[in-house]
Amino acid sequence: MLLRWQRTPTVHKIVFSKTAVANLVEQAKYIYEQTKNGEVADRYLDKMKNYIIQTLSNFPKSGRPTEELTPNTRKLVYQGFSIIYTISDERIEILVIFRENLPKL
Repeated sequence: MLLRWQRTPTVHKIVFSKTAVANLVEQAKYIYEQTKNGEVADRYLDKMKNYIIQTLSNFPKSGRPTEELTPNTRKLVYQGFSIIYTISDERIEILVIFRENLPKL
């Protein structure tokens, strides 16, 4: 019998839906318009993506359940952004990313 800490963790592939990618592109455009600096926009989005990937790779259920939005979804928050995702046996899919209190499902 294996102890809990001896078990091999489940590895999920993390994928971004077309909507989530479009949300990131819109955020990059907004940051660029505000700063006129492409590096700042790229750096911010890289940090957000890295946070999502690192967090969900290690703790897939770290987001709270969001049955009120869509069944079988969870919500992770990063600096005022809600990241809505689903978990299946093989992957985690990022469905949508939006500013808090402004859902675009």
